[in-house]
Amino acid sequence: MRGGMIGPYLQKGEFQVNGYWGRFATDETFRGYDVISTSSVWEGGDTLNLQGAYGLTRRINLTADVPYVLWSYWSNIVASTRYYQHVHGFGDAVIGGRMWLLNPQKNPKQNLGVGPGLRLPTGESNYQVPYPDSKGNNIINRPVYPAVQPGSGALGIRLSAQGFRSFKRFSIYGSGLYLFSLRKQNDTIAFGAATNPAGPIAVAENVRYLSTPDSYQFSGGVSTSVPHLKRFSLSIGSQVAGVPVYNVMTGTSGYRQPGYMVSLIPGVAWDAGFATYYISIPIRMHQYVGLDFTNTQRAADFAKTSLQVGVQFNLGGKKKKPEPKK
Repeated sequence: MRGGMIGPYLQKGEFQVNGYWGRFATDETFRGYDVISTSSVWEGGDTLNLQGAYGLTRRINLTADVPYVLWSYWSNIVASTRYYQHVHGFGDAVIGGRMWLLNPQKNPKQNLGVGPGLRLPTGESNYQVPYPDSKGNNIINRPVYPAVQPGSGALGIRLSAQGFRSFKRFSIYGSGLYLFSLRKQNDTIAFGAATNPAGPIAVAENVRYLSTPDSYQFSGGVSTSVPHLKRFSLSIGSQVAGVPVYNVMTGTSGYRQPGYMVSLIPGVAWDAGFATYYISIPIRMHQYVGLDFTNTQRAADFAKTSLQVGVQFNLGGKKKKPEPKK
C-alpha cells in the first residue's frame, strides 16, 4: 500500500516485488506560502519505482528501492521564448533492511518495524541539456534545474519506522523516514550559477554548487475493506515530505530549496490473489518554501496534480497448506 508499507509480513524465503508508476504536473511556483503569479514554469514527469523485499526470517527482511525517471521535464520562458529541459534515467537506489519489534506470530494484527538503509548515488547528478543563459543567449549544455536532476551525487543513511494495527472493520498504518546526507554539496553547478551571463564565478561560492540536503517523509492513514466486495479496499491517508534548512551529519552548503508539502492521499486496492493492484491520487493540501542557510528566501515548484498506479506480487516462501476437508 502506497503511504503505508511493503508487507506487512513475509515468510522465510519469500520475495515481495512492488512496482508503481507515478505522474505529476504543475505550473505553480511558490515562495513562502504563496504562488508567484509571474512564474511561467511548467514541470512534470513520469517515474517508475521498483521496490523489493526478501524474508530472511518472518521478523527480518532485506529491502531495496530502485527509481527510474521515464520522462521528466522543466520549462520556463527566457527572453520571450519558452525552453524545455527533458530528463530520463535511474535515480538513487536505496538498499536496507527491516525488523519487526514484536513477534509476528504472536502479533498478527499489530506491529512496529524499524530499518536502516543506505542511499547509493546511482542517479546522474549532473544531467545537462542545451539551454540559454538568463538573457536568452549562448545556448550550450548546462545542468538542468535541480528538481529534475535524477540523482543527488551523495551517499546517505536512511532511518525508517513503520507500524500498523488492525481492528474488526478497519486498519490504521503509519510510517516515517529521515535521510541523512553524507555530503554537504556535490560538484554540479547550480542552475542560477550555470545560467548567469557572467559565468558561475559571479555567484557566491557557498551557493554556486548544488546542495545535497537531508530529507524527511512521514505518513499515516486508515484503510477498510469494501462491504460485499471483500477483495477491494479503500484507504485515506496524509503525508508530509520536505527538506530541512540544515544537514544533521555534515556541514550545510550549496543551493537548496528548504520547505515541505502536505498531501491527502485517497486510494483503492484490489487483491486478485496472485497480485494486488492499487491506485492513489495524492492531493496537495499545503506547502511552504522558506529561507535557506544564507537567510535567502527561496522558491520551488510543487506538484499540482498527481497519480500513482501500482502492482504488488509475493513469490516463493513456504505457504500454509490448506486443512483437509472433513
